[in-house]
Amino acid sequence: MYIALYISSHGFGHMTRCLGIIENILNTSYYNLYIVCGKRQNDFARIYLTEYKDRIIYKDLVTDIGLVNKENSLEVDKLSLEKQLLEFTLSWEEVVNDECYFLKNLNIKCIVSDISPIGTLVGNKLQLPVVLITNFTWVEQYEYIAIDESIINKYRQAYSYVTKFIKYDLCSPINSVNCKDINEVGFVCRNIDFNKIEKIKRQYGKSIMITCGKSANLNNINIKNFKGTILTTSGIEITCEDECNVVNLPIDTLDTQNYIAASEMVITKAGWGTIAEGIIGHTNLVLIERSSAKEDSFNIEELKKRNLAISINEQDLLDLDIEKLREKLKKEIDYDKLNSYKNDAAKVAEIILNT
Repeated sequence: MYIALYISSHGFGHMTRCLGIIENILNTSYYNLYIVCGKRQNDFARIYLTEYKDRIIYKDLVTDIGLVNKENSLEVDKLSLEKQLLEFTLSWEEVVNDECYFLKNLNIKCIVSDISPIGTLVGNKLQLPVVLITNFTWVEQYEYIAIDESIINKYRQAYSYVTKFIKYDLCSPINSVNCKDINEVGFVCRNIDFNKIEKIKRQYGKSIMITCGKSANLNNINIKNFKGTILTTSGIEITCEDECNVVNLPIDTLDTQNYIAASEMVITKAGWGTIAEGIIGHTNLVLIERSSAKEDSFNIEELKKRNLAISINEQDLLDLDIEKLREKLKKEIDYDKLNSYKNDAAKVAEIILNT
């Protein structure tokens, strides 16, 4: 018997946060998995989940559009986004029919969606339980930036087929999911390896991590008042005014969560996946504000209320003073609260298995 997972192909955060849950499902049950996501994300999962390859069928498919950024910026490009969304929604009927035809040959327990509308549409057509697992939906995100109402209504209809809602911590207000079966959980991420963390610390010494996700691209970040190692991900160019070592992690690095946990601080856009890795890894969070993304703004506001993060403007990256960030973190972070968070991936897997 299979569990089918439709994972958003917007960036890598949706896939990486699902991997910890997937590992727990495979380790604690006899179910096989059918994983549907974009090719880049699936290629990453194929390597990360190599030991389970005989129990997983992958389907490379555009399952989401998400947000589209302006060139060399974290700001949303509304015109380009609307064009891509229109093309995407017009493809839904054909894509869903193809998926349903394939899945009829498998024994499917349930459909799990993070947060692709394709999964909810497939589940409805096959009359299967539909589990939505998320901290937001695209309905509220697209309402915030005034995307065409006809597009939003298609997403609203897709999410209306959800039969079980697993609501992550830091979930923004949602008006598009009305099912009665709601399960509240904490943060999830891939398993953190404390032996690997110590190895990273020995190799790089004092470090900070700067990551804007594999879906973002900035021209340049300038760092001052820091001597140590700067760990970065793809799409980021960094210059330093002091003696520091810039290490560009390969795009196929499988355990960025361990590098985040090994770092003094992580400077990142405020996506839920990286926030979860930082909080579960008990790392200082410095979040980059971008007013055009509702999820980011909500996450930053809520975390600052809890004294779990500080924020900076995107323009601040042009001249980033690490010593000033350290001083601000010491004043504003509640470290007892930060150090109390744990990984809820096993709990989420159990809820899915009991569907």
